[in-house]
Amino acid sequence: MRILFNEIRKLFSIKIICLLLLVSFIVYQQFIMFEFKYFPNGRPQLDGLRATQKMLKDYGEFMDNEEFEDFKGIKEQRISEATEYLKSQKEMVAAGIDTYEEFSNMDLENEKLAALHSKIFFEDSVDIFWEIQARDGIIDRYEHPERFNEHELTPKQNARMDELVENGSTKAIFTDMVFENYNALIKFVAILIFLNIMIILMPLYIQDKRNHVQLLQYTSKTGRKLFSQKLLTGISAAMIVITAQLAFFFFMYRGNDTSMFFPLSINSIFNSFVSWYDLTFFQYIVLTLICVYLLGIALVFVGAWVSSIAPNYMTSVGLHVPLAFLLFGTGTTYLIQDLTTIYLNPYLVPISFITILILTSLLFMWRYRREKVKNI
Repeated sequence: MRILFNEIRKLFSIKIICLLLLVSFIVYQQFIMFEFKYFPNGRPQLDGLRATQKMLKDYGEFMDNEEFEDFKGIKEQRISEATEYLKSQKEMVAAGIDTYEEFSNMDLENEKLAALHSKIFFEDSVDIFWEIQARDGIIDRYEHPERFNEHELTPKQNARMDELVENGSTKAIFTDMVFENYNALIKFVAILIFLNIMIILMPLYIQDKRNHVQLLQYTSKTGRKLFSQKLLTGISAAMIVITAQLAFFFFMYRGNDTSMFFPLSINSIFNSFVSWYDLTFFQYIVLTLICVYLLGIALVFVGAWVSSIAPNYMTSVGLHVPLAFLLFGTGTTYLIQDLTTIYLNPYLVPISFITILILTSLLFMWRYRREKVKNI
């Protein structure tokens, strides 16, 4: 155990910690903070989120037909308020626009009318008009559940879509703004985590080779066992990095105030995503975290293998480049983001993880067996 602690302490040197903090700061500033700072991103997304939050407060997790009529009634009230506002604006009355219906049917090719329309939405930014637009979108989705199943799909996919419509899951009050925001965030956080793991694992074996410590270690049976013990060191270090990064991420994510959506089904008519499984948003989040940890472990096997064969840091960096392209692109897209989507084979994720973990562990075991009989 003392060896493990010493090896972990060697990996988390002051230089490495500073490098990890620098990389984390750059990635957060360039890719992650935008999703925190601009959520929801502009209007009418802001109004759509507000309307959805009010629906949850008024109707609970699902909205039935009676509640939907009440929702439409609120929209009519907002239209009446918008009409009163238009009547109070001299420019609108002078242009013959004194009802919301006339306003919504304005000829925007007319420069004068287009300017008045833009003034209401962008210069004065009147909340009622934005809210009506947001409610129109929600009503349209609710009244046309057939659009949930309008894509060209396989019979199995169509059956899943029909099942969700029939069991009422699609009436869950869950919005795609929250789902897409989380998916964008977890993708970049996963990339940051994997980048951190690559950085921290580079010295795992190279450091001893550069210092010629292996010449002493391999003269004894106990010393050769350090090769496998270093793998445990790498896994422990990776778990520390993953846990620390995820803890900081969810501390920041609290500011998005999406916890009210955690118990809701992600298979909603108001969400563009459809899953093979009946998952709540919280269960989906947990699933993505499990996948991050599993990919992190697989990356440790590969990173340890690279560190064991690379003669220096430049070679190690070169070997990590294609791995980074594969992991940051395809890996995060299919194994972290949009998990269990109906547009992919339902067995893709479990089979991929099993295959990756087996192949990466076999790769390391092959190297370990060579090290056991290596002649110094």
